[in-house]
Parts: sequence; C-alpha cells; structure tokens
Amino acid sequence: MTIQSPLSLSEIIELSFLTIGLIVVTPLAIYLLKRLWQKNKCKLIWTPVDFVEHRSNLSYDEFIREYMSIGRPVVIADAMKDLKISTKWNFDFFRSECGSIKIIVKENSTNTHSFMTVTDYLDYMTSRESDQRLYLADWNICDHPQLFKDYKAPIYFPDWSKGLPKKLPQKYDLPNANLFIGHKDTSIGFHKDQYNTSAWVGIICGCKQIVLFTPDQEELFYDGKVDVFNPDLKKFPLYANANPVEVVLKSGEAIYIPPGWWHQVKNLEDSIGIGSLLIDKCNSELVFQTIREVSPIKGYLFPLILKFPWLGQALFSIGLI
Repeated sequence: MTIQSPLSLSEIIELSFLTIGLIVVTPLAIYLLKRLWQKNKCKLIWTPVDFVEHRSNLSYDEFIREYMSIGRPVVIADAMKDLKISTKWNFDFFRSECGSIKIIVKENSTNTHSFMTVTDYLDYMTSRESDQRLYLADWNICDHPQLFKDYKAPIYFPDWSKGLPKKLPQKYDLPNANLFIGHKDTSIGFHKDQYNTSAWVGIICGCKQIVLFTPDQEELFYDGKVDVFNPDLKKFPLYANANPVEVVLKSGEAIYIPPGWWHQVKNLEDSIGIGSLLIDKCNSELVFQTIREVSPIKGYLFPLILKFPWLGQALFSIGLI
C-alpha cells in the first residue's frame, strides 16, 4: 500500500488560491455569458394615459404588473405613511440638524446656481424679500450621515445601489436619493431623466403639480426649453400640439414616473420632497444599453458591479473605478 504524503504548505496555499479563484471567477463568468446572451436591443415600453391613477394599498406585485412593467405612471397615495422621514423631517429639523451645511440652490427652472447654507436658504424662504425664486433641488442625502441614517425608500422603489461605495454614484453622475426644498411657485425645468431611468418623487410636506408627457411627443419640446407652466407658443409653436397629463401630488403621496416620460414639477406650496432615479427589474437592460452608447467601458462595467457589489467595493478602493 502506498501512503500519500501530506500536502506541503506551498501546495496548500496554491490550492487555496485556486479554490478562491474558482469561487470568485465562476459566477462572474456565468453572469458575463448570460449578459452576452441578453445582448439584444431593448425597446422603451410605455402606455398612454388620459389621467394618472391614484392607488392605495397597492402590493409590490401589483405595482410591477400594472405600472412598472408597462411604462405607466401612478400616484401611490399611502407610499410614505410608514417612513421615518415623513414625521421627522420638517423645516425646523433641517434648520437644527443641517443649518450650517453649504448647499447649491438653483434659480427657478434654470441652470444658474449659487451656494448658501441651509439656514440662509430657510431664512430666504421665510422672508421672501428677494425677487429671486431659488430652489434647493437635487440635494444628495448620501453625503450627510444625519440624513442618510433616517432614509428609507418606499417598498415599491428598492435601493439599487445597496452595497456599493456611497461615493460611486456621485462620481459617475448616477441615480441617487435627493431632497427638494422650495417655496411656492419654484420649479424644476422641463426634462426627461437621464439614461432611460425611471423615477419616483414623494412629498414629505406641501404640494406639487406635475405635468407629464409620453415619450413619443419629444419632437414637440425643443430639447426641454419650453416652460410648460407658461409656454411661449410664438417661440415654441410645436408645443401647441402636445398632450399633457397633469397631477397634483400631496403630502404623503409618491408618484412613479416611467422611463422616457418628459415632465416638469412646480411647488404649489412651500414643500419638502424626496426622490430618486431608478434602475429597476423592468428597465435595467435599457439603462445599461443607454449608458453603453455614451460610455462603453462604464456601460459594461456598471451592470457587473451592481450584480456583485463586492467587486465594486474592491475596484473602487484601489482606484480602478
């Protein structure tokens, strides 16, 4: 009988690295092959509506089946009711917890911006002595632990970036959770969301008017130069043929905006809102395809690190992404 000698230390180390390599590389290879198989061009799916439905007690499966999967907007009336931010976040909270933070405020419906502290902006909202209409829009909460610890999205809009480095979405201008604080009549300009992402907007306090348009009307919008709340038809005559769908979003409600839908939002009251662009189970392939058209490397790498967040952490920590 031949007695096999035990493995040497070097052989054990080599075997360990080989095993780890197989464990790491195998799922990556399988996923890459699967993505090559799914390489077909994705098409934007949308459903025209005459009005936006308001739903309550909507299950996640119903939301996917009746709205997200067919590109149809919906207002979910009770979406915010169980969220901590709905009761904790108000103007006094932001003044006391975030007053010294410098933020970017935008001139109404334009790209002109300036820097103010949160306290200065809230004082401006209260006094309204200036003729300016300034809006604290797109305030990324992930940069502020005192905000991020309270944040949780409604169940319909799970956090696609969970497990990734918090700075990664900011570095690559990717979707993230943002706050919108503004006084009556402030507005975000007319636009559709980047990369064919979808979006959600929820109201913590106040009231917003939202005007939406199906993707097939894009040629009427002059690249978003139209102010849909006060359109200049002499300057933008094609807009007269547009077919808007309007909705009023109240405190505690959230709206789902499908990919490719143009929209403009105006505060009807002093308001605090929160929202994010979405990469979800229904639009992810379309998003990845759109990103690849702009940046091929990013477009192929991005779905890989979403599937394997540990890979994103590793590549980000050594500066490769």
